[in-house]
Amino acid sequence: MLRILAALLLCFPLLARAEEPAADHKPHIVLVGDSTVTDNAGWGLGFRQFLADGVKLSNTARGGRSSMSFIKEGWWEKALALKGDYYLIQFGHNDEPGKPGRSTTMEEFRAYMTRYVDETRQAGATPVLVTSLVRRQFKAGDPHKIESSLNVRAAVVREIAKEKNVPLVELHDRSKALCEQLGREACLDFSPKKEGGQFDGTHLNKKGYVIFGRIVAEELRQVVPALSPLILAEPREASPVAAEEKYDAVVAFDGSGTHASVQTAINAAPVEATAAKPYRILVKPGTYKEHVAIPADKPFVQLLGEAGQAAATVITMGTNVKTPDPANAEKLLSTEDSSTVYITASDFTARNITFENTTTREDKVQALACFITGDRVAFSGCRFLGWQDTLRPDAPAGKIARQYFHDCEITGHVDFIYAAGTALFDRCRIHCRADGYITAASTPENTPFGFVFLDCKITTGPEVQKGMYLGRPWRPNGAVAFIRCEMDGKIRPEGWHNWGKVENESTARYLEFGSTGAGGSVSGRVAWAKQLSEEEAKAYTVANVLGGSDGWKPLVP
Repeated sequence: MLRILAALLLCFPLLARAEEPAADHKPHIVLVGDSTVTDNAGWGLGFRQFLADGVKLSNTARGGRSSMSFIKEGWWEKALALKGDYYLIQFGHNDEPGKPGRSTTMEEFRAYMTRYVDETRQAGATPVLVTSLVRRQFKAGDPHKIESSLNVRAAVVREIAKEKNVPLVELHDRSKALCEQLGREACLDFSPKKEGGQFDGTHLNKKGYVIFGRIVAEELRQVVPALSPLILAEPREASPVAAEEKYDAVVAFDGSGTHASVQTAINAAPVEATAAKPYRILVKPGTYKEHVAIPADKPFVQLLGEAGQAAATVITMGTNVKTPDPANAEKLLSTEDSSTVYITASDFTARNITFENTTTREDKVQALACFITGDRVAFSGCRFLGWQDTLRPDAPAGKIARQYFHDCEITGHVDFIYAAGTALFDRCRIHCRADGYITAASTPENTPFGFVFLDCKITTGPEVQKGMYLGRPWRPNGAVAFIRCEMDGKIRPEGWHNWGKVENESTARYLEFGSTGAGGSVSGRVAWAKQLSEEEAKAYTVANVLGGSDGWKPLVP
């Protein structure tokens, strides 16, 4: 019934039309905005379902952001870096008064929204302004009348669209009209429930995705004629995940799953899960701000994001070893408790998830995105984002723990892949954010392999000025091997650092074979690092490095 009512609403008058690209061009659409635009709490996922094959959609919207904070925190720069063809831009909710660090005056709001338009055009793309999704603020005593506090912000967006000749998607008035027609009680059907049992009148659950995504799609079809043939009349299936996949739990930020947080889903996992019957958790796109621990008594847990949604499925924290312990203000958090995700379980698998620690470079402190001591742990299509000590693949004292990273991205600048684990990075992207060291291995003397990078690509950002070292030994016998890796020109010619201890040069096991790229020349490498022969390099395979006595084959589902 809701879908029928939504379809009855007619489009509002058009203010502008964009130039049409070549007929065979399949465009890239980028969504920019706050939580009401995201895939987990807004209309983003519903809108995605109305796009034809070949249309690329990137949703960069972030919960809790205003027109100002989205720019100041660097999200707008990242959105522009995607080089989209069309940018749909919606802000207003967090620009309202009473939101410290986010609120804007009406003049500031106008200036920031105008900036989005101008900078989109400077980038060679087409801006499309979207008026805010209405808050379901029904008037006391009248269940069919909304008094919208967002009216004034929507009016500013309309004025900018008219003045700058920008296509306008009129979501505010259309969503307001629909909600008023349905009435307060019917709107509860697509309103998420809060923890206290009250209904959220701002965000959307999965029943609301398509309803309001449809409005955006219908409006866009009208105001950007070039996109009309690429926007479907009816939505696709809600989830891009294969229908045959079955899950034991579904984590959804908006309350539409079995759990609203990752940790509660982990807590529900049975201790008797096995390789034949793992505990599979689907994590829907969203930002989950929580410390997650997968304990040793919860083996065979699989944490699975949707295909292509790693960047939109984020587990994040900003804690570090200087953060006060909330349970005891006189103490600081331990390394384990300060990490965003701490994995002591064996046989853990993660796919298409971002693990992030937002502690900044300026803090100059150990801040882990992921800390692993479990054996037979595998990641595929995941992202590990941080600055110092981002990823810790480790092993309990006296034991070997094996970890496999396939097609993953790891970012940082100081010792951002470190510790004593036997970890293999298979076709991963290693991005250096500022001067420092990629690895700091503490491999035990009797452990044959430490960190092995196979066919990886190493890149550096603009803040890398002096250059990057491939590694330095946290402990004397640290072992690191780069096999057939592409390295950009900001890798230091000498490659390796002894951590200020000459004696480390006789014990550290630093190896290379087949390095390519501007930073891959080995002519200037330190004399105490070894260049493998082709025959020696053949030993560095997934089976040889990770197989062990049990013949482990890390198959990531």
